Amino acid sequence: MENVPQTMTGAGLDFLSGLSARITDGVFLEVGPLFGSSTNVINKGRKDSTRPIHTIDTFQAAKWVHDRFGFDLSREMFDKFTNHIPNLTVHQGYAPDVVLDSWKEKIGFYFDDATHGDPGWSANYNFFSKFFLPDTIICGDDFAGGWPDIIRNVYALSEEYNAKLYVIGRVWAMARSGENRIAEVIDALYPALAGVSITTQHGDKSHVMPAASWTWGLHRKEPMTSLAISGGNKLEGQITVYRGGKTIGSVALDGTPVDVQGAQQIYLSAGTNTKFQVCTVNAKGNTMNSKAMRSGTMLDLGPSEYIVAVRLSA
Repeated sequence: MENVPQTMTGAGLDFLSGLSARITDGVFLEVGPLFGSSTNVINKGRKDSTRPIHTIDTFQAAKWVHDRFGFDLSREMFDKFTNHIPNLTVHQGYAPDVVLDSWKEKIGFYFDDATHGDPGWSANYNFFSKFFLPDTIICGDDFAGGWPDIIRNVYALSEEYNAKLYVIGRVWAMARSGENRIAEVIDALYPALAGVSITTQHGDKSHVMPAASWTWGLHRKEPMTSLAISGGNKLEGQITVYRGGKTIGSVALDGTPVDVQGAQQIYLSAGTNTKFQVCTVNAKGNTMNSKAMRSGTMLDLGPSEYIVAVRLSA
């Protein structure tokens, strides 16, 4: 098989493949596969090739696709990259309209990478969610500051389900039940961080997440007020926070929280193979993810800039 043109991050594709491996009931539904890179990793992770994959796309040419890849999207191009996949049903047309009168399948895995704004995003979710199982893994791509409707809708679902929101790359995932399956995928992808957790505080809300997943607050504009890393027997080191050139807090990676309000510099020491990223809000009110920085790097925050989320990698 040729390399499939992709818009998703490598980390996101790996996450998606791992999630698909946790499905034991219902069909796989993918909305907006483009050339089929996500279709291929869903198939790669799928444990039972008799469990159907359904995918929906118009496969219409778009200028941004041609500008990026040098050729147009089409059904023929999608088939070229996916015709080896067993039990794949392709619905060509707009979702959910193309299956409004015919869809009857129970859905165990729902992946949306199609319409990135409302009303399209919600129209897809509102229709297909009627066919979800109690433990359906619900996921999508492009959880990023440039797509505010995705951010808003996904957080609303997380609150409605009282479910943790996991984000790797730009792929987000949650489940109404059995969400431990998602944490297990993350541990398998980042074994050096398995069992390591990050606790963040935003006002009176406290959230605990696996260290390799973005913490709660990603691409929201609620300042993180404190941060704690529980390294277990995997990580040793410290977090030190500075303001005005002075240390205002320093803690070990033992679950002790450190105040990050008004921080101007943050230093994380967590072993030579560990990296960290932060999501910040700048003076213009825009969110941005930093590049992965090596442990031992000093993070400098600009005037009026503050942290809303963090993750580790190793």
